[in-house]
Amino acid sequence: MLLWLVLGAALAISVAVYITHYYYRDLLFGPPVDFDEDHFIEIGLYPNGHRGVLVLTCDDVNAATDPGKVDRLLEVADRFDTKTVFFVVPFYKGRYMVTKDSGIGGALRRGVERGHEVALHGLTHSSPRKGLLSFRKARELGDLSHSEQKRRIKKGKRILEACGLQAAGFRSPAFSASIDTLRVLDMEEFLYSSDTRIYPFMLMSNKRFCESLYYPYHPEGLSILDLTTNGDYFWGYSALGSEDLKSLKHRFDRFYENRGSFVLLSHIDPINSGKGLWVLEQFLEYAQGKDLWRPTLKALAEWWLAREVLFATSEAREDTLYVTLEKGSEFPLNNLSIRLKPNLLIKNYKIMDVNQVLLKEGKLSEGTVTINV
Repeated sequence: MLLWLVLGAALAISVAVYITHYYYRDLLFGPPVDFDEDHFIEIGLYPNGHRGVLVLTCDDVNAATDPGKVDRLLEVADRFDTKTVFFVVPFYKGRYMVTKDSGIGGALRRGVERGHEVALHGLTHSSPRKGLLSFRKARELGDLSHSEQKRRIKKGKRILEACGLQAAGFRSPAFSASIDTLRVLDMEEFLYSSDTRIYPFMLMSNKRFCESLYYPYHPEGLSILDLTTNGDYFWGYSALGSEDLKSLKHRFDRFYENRGSFVLLSHIDPINSGKGLWVLEQFLEYAQGKDLWRPTLKALAEWWLAREVLFATSEAREDTLYVTLEKGSEFPLNNLSIRLKPNLLIKNYKIMDVNQVLLKEGKLSEGTVTINV
């Protein structure tokens, strides 16, 4: 009996450690960056010291999609100065291929010209497996070999490139990504994946688990970032209403309070049906009152890859604070904000890089300064 109690306790502790490490680490330990703050300075997590991030994403855009649906979504997003990332299925069901001269190809290029983004959403969004559940058939990458996943991802990327569309990111159809998928993406130099599941459990992004995963992270130590997606609040068609909007606002507020990156999921048909665009408009109007950075996922990934490895040291000598910034990435950190904490004994500051090149100097009383690194 004692042995079983010991084993049970050990199992419970292991599960608790596992859940804490993967799902509640951000709440407990904060953002996974090399430097956040010390006694003298605090460096902003995002450009211009914004408190949080908001990105709208839209799945299942394909050659059979009415281009007007893309245009309508862009009109709403542009009105609220919010970037949209369209996850495109290049060869939908193996029958509908996006081409340069197609209506959908033109609509997507217009979006990119206006600062939005196109990313890859599998190749066909369909699986050869037989079954009664359409959801299972839509799990394109599920159970496929590493080589077959690589073939599909490379082919999908080439189709988009032939349309003049560059894909830096990927989202798996019907949550079907595996560690093999991530390895392929890493090898093919994608900047990010963005899914509604989390490796290693690959659980759906529900409120219980993913609401506590606030920042980008590197799954399995790979170079690729995972920008975890939040659930689709627009799938209810005409049944959508104030309760869905209330739930969306609540979840967003949790991310905002914790300086998180809120990546909102939608699908091109549901968001264009019923009250989908109305819910989006109401939410974006609500978010207008927040201190948000609204980038594409590509811009967020590039920033985070540089921000996570930025290291700083600060030292007071006589009446001057000396701050040294050490970059660990090739990506720039434009509009990096540095808050200078008040100190009665320090009057001036100097900010330098590791080669002692002066980046900025001035009076500590400025409070917060912004530089490009």
